[in-house]
Amino acid sequence: MAEIEIKGVGKTFGAFTALHSIDLTIKDQEFVVLLGASGCGKTTLLRIIAGLDSPSKGEVWIGGRRVDKLPPRERGIAMVFQNYAVFPHLTVFENIAFGLRMQKLPQAEVTQRVTRTAELMHIEALLQRYSGQLSGGQRQRVAVARALAMEPDVILMDEPLSNLDALVWMPLGLQGHFEPLNM
Repeated sequence: MAEIEIKGVGKTFGAFTALHSIDLTIKDQEFVVLLGASGCGKTTLLRIIAGLDSPSKGEVWIGGRRVDKLPPRERGIAMVFQNYAVFPHLTVFENIAFGLRMQKLPQAEVTQRVTRTAELMHIEALLQRYSGQLSGGQRQRVAVARALAMEPDVILMDEPLSNLDALVWMPLGLQGHFEPLNM
């Protein structure tokens, strides 16, 4: 994982200001949760970090390098969306392997990473199923597994627990640090 630095990031959509001037540092190996009312800018900030939106002002740094001008694929980030974003025409195995295949990794490494992350997410028995055969929680675990398998510098999650039982996260050993953030 890598440190993330948000320096004076703001975002406007016409006359509407979605983010004012955010300054935030998330240290390497730190797990941070952003809490706030609907529409307060949480997803907008994640999309800016991921490179899916550009900031109107400010800078984004990941691992000591400025990334706000880089395309998403060059930022070392994986993002898990609230709405699962799994491919319905692919099996669970192929969904998890998708990004690894895009990186042209050797098949043995793809298989090893898919197997390891499927076990971590308790979906190893589902690897040959298609998304239509899965519950919402299972689909969300596939999306999380796909992100973990990429071994990115940063994993961003936009409401990843919305379709999961909280007990799934306990074996991951995720520990949070909660501080108010004025967006």
